[in-house]
Amino acid sequence: MENQRIRLTKRMLKEALVRLLENKSIDKITVYELCGEAEINRTTFYKYYSSPFALLEDIQADFLYELENSLRENDHPISLLNILTYIDTHRTSCRALLRSASDTGILQKILSLSLIMQKMEKQFVPRYTGSRKEYAIEFVAFGSYAIVKKWLLSEQPEPPEEITALILELIGDI
Repeated sequence: MENQRIRLTKRMLKEALVRLLENKSIDKITVYELCGEAEINRTTFYKYYSSPFALLEDIQADFLYELENSLRENDHPISLLNILTYIDTHRTSCRALLRSASDTGILQKILSLSLIMQKMEKQFVPRYTGSRKEYAIEFVAFGSYAIVKKWLLSEQPEPPEEITALILELIGDI
């Protein structure tokens, strides 16, 4: 169990990395620069993380954990609107994750969440089986990801409800 000081230090480092990711890619961010932004000693950084990439992985893990908990706590069935609303609420850190991740890395991690995979499986089981179901899931996931990425990086984004409606319209009755 981490004490309050450790949690505060890690939070400061995570917030500093998110700020830096707004203007730089992860491979251009140095530990020195990150520690300066967080106002933390480099020795302290290395006590918890081996590199900015390790810190980024911790931020991704936190995001996925919180997203899954948010979906579990919601009394409504899991829906695209629930996910987009969560992303919109955490727009700054999501943009940083999106900009820093391999093009589809974060999508693969989101899709691997059991609640989301169960929803996708349930949606496509009646209509498709075997490899056709896998292709349909890939098509919907990556097409939706492209739309969400554009929306998330937009300077004047539409409300989550509009993006949800667009994606559902484009998917149609797949």
